[in-house]
Amino acid sequence: MSEMLTTLEATPIPMVVRVANVVTGALEGAGVKLIDLDIARLKAKAEQEVGSADWLDQAFIDDLAALIDFSLKNPDASFISKTALKGEIMRRLTNYLKLQKAVKKYPDLTEQTVKQPIIIVGLPRTGTTLLQRLLSQDPASHGPALWELFNPVRIGSESADDDVKAAAGFVKTVQSTSLPLWSIHTMEANEADECAFILPQSIGDVPLHGGMAYFEWFMKRSALPDYRLHKQYLQAMHYRKTARRWVLKSPLHLAKLGDVLNVYPDAQILWCHRGLSHVIASWASYMALSKKIATKRSDKKQVARDWMRIWDESLQVSERARQAGYPEQFFDVQYDELVLDPMAMIRRIYAHFGMSLTVQAESKMKEWLVKDKQKTKPGHRYNLIQFDLTPNDLEKTFADYIRKYNVSVD
Repeated sequence: MSEMLTTLEATPIPMVVRVANVVTGALEGAGVKLIDLDIARLKAKAEQEVGSADWLDQAFIDDLAALIDFSLKNPDASFISKTALKGEIMRRLTNYLKLQKAVKKYPDLTEQTVKQPIIIVGLPRTGTTLLQRLLSQDPASHGPALWELFNPVRIGSESADDDVKAAAGFVKTVQSTSLPLWSIHTMEANEADECAFILPQSIGDVPLHGGMAYFEWFMKRSALPDYRLHKQYLQAMHYRKTARRWVLKSPLHLAKLGDVLNVYPDAQILWCHRGLSHVIASWASYMALSKKIATKRSDKKQVARDWMRIWDESLQVSERARQAGYPEQFFDVQYDELVLDPMAMIRRIYAHFGMSLTVQAESKMKEWLVKDKQKTKPGHRYNLIQFDLTPNDLEKTFADYIRKYNVSVD
């Protein structure tokens, strides 16, 4: 019978999490403040760590303070989610100060060219990770690894060992807490990953921290400062190094694709598509499982409804941005075609953008595919029914998207 359960249903809340929830809940109920999210004190800690206090953009600080405020007002916030948020805020603060320190020391850093980056977008669970990691095998390209994204400003550092170990430690923590959760999106320290990690704000902060109130606030604000900072982190990563073509990706970019194209006007956009039943059910399962483990409460049906709205609005925004751009800078990737013959899809992409696929690049991509298939990955079982959704719901919500891109619902 257990084999019939979905991953969300079959995955229990880890014992360590349950114990932590009981203990911290009792302490917080008694008025004990366990997690300090005061932005002034977090700033001071970052200043001490970096040895700088060059907060050149007050809006950067104000927006982080807003995210914290949304989180503190979120009734589902737990000790675990607040701990995770504190770590995230500290990472963003320290990376910002490291960047300003580097720009001050190397004034030409922000003059570095970021030419025609490949940016992979599309709804989640559409093959964006596979495509990014495959394209990143080309020696002429650079898909930033997780360890680089966690600490993007390392100019002059001789060894990356400590950063790789830190990222590997993060991955190990996720795996030991919930292997099923990790297996849905297999993060690895040395593999290319979501460049949203170097954004100061994104809709990735919705599920565990800000909630839908944060989403509404985020959609009303300009993300241009976010992507300008994003670009500077890329410039820092390549400073005084051989320039390579960036291979970036995140479904989260859809929500602000117009701002992405404003900062990267010559970007080569790969837009991934897949049958919507798989996309929505798989993503809702991932988000509901994340909340089940990290927050006080997870209403799986509400999670699905919220993300239906988020992706609907994000698709509308991204479609307007696409219509305002140049048709030739977009290439649509169908998931079924990608997984059936990955190298055939790669050749089509290279041909579309006039890029040269060398023998060496093709060989490395094929080697990566063989190694990736050999990895043991727990399955992810999901369906629409558990979220009280039907194919008809998807057809109604995403009618324009389905019609334009001939996307199936099954």
